[in-house]
Amino acid sequence: MTHDRGETTMTARIAGGSQSSYARFAGLMYFFTAFDVTGVVIVSRISGSGTFLDTAHSIAASETLYRIGLLCGLLGTLSTVLLAIGLYVTLKPVDGNLAMTALLFRLAESVIGGVAIVFSFANLQIYLEANHASAFDAGQLGALADLVSRTSAVGINISVIFFSVGSTIFFYLFLKSAYIPRFLALWGVLGSLFCFAAFVGNLLLPQSSDALLGIGGLPIGIAEPVLGLWLLIRGINTLPHVARGVGAAVTAG
Repeated sequence: MTHDRGETTMTARIAGGSQSSYARFAGLMYFFTAFDVTGVVIVSRISGSGTFLDTAHSIAASETLYRIGLLCGLLGTLSTVLLAIGLYVTLKPVDGNLAMTALLFRLAESVIGGVAIVFSFANLQIYLEANHASAFDAGQLGALADLVSRTSAVGINISVIFFSVGSTIFFYLFLKSAYIPRFLALWGVLGSLFCFAAFVGNLLLPQSSDALLGIGGLPIGIAEPVLGLWLLIRGINTLPHVARGVGAAVTAG
């Protein structure tokens, strides 16, 4: 009995160590998702708010930097996949089904975000075409660019909605597990739900101000880097779960 109990304790500790490693990895990946914001800032700065031809000339003059901005968005999307895997392994012992559900929502977020980036690269080619002789005039190219841009924006909007659902579930599992401080987990849950409401509202009322989306994404936008920093520095507290697992194994024995 003592030997079995020792093996069970050792197995639980190894599992807890693996969880902690993945949790710290997830914490690191939270900061890699900042590339999304960097990409948006670069693209927005170059695009400006002028006419179609003004934007086309500006993009042509800074094409390499514009492409870097789009690639930053792609890097942020790829890091989301790694983040989701890290969170899934960390939280799977709490509730495997819910953790898998959250993982699938975050993977869907990444897929939709990747498609939106494809549209962004297509839009880049339209703007570059406006600087050369073309079978299409500026008005036609402008209309096409506007259509592609709006399609990409809707894709990003839907991607954020999938993110919000997955994020809500992951933070709920953190709240349930007590791996991190409960106030931080609750902040993440409420922030994710607030973000979900804001972006769904934008689809229902597309004429609403972009400021609404900024406000809607602000709480979770703060909660995520705070969680990332916590996971990197403090990690997760798995001791209660290890103790429960050992206790259950001893009782069963």
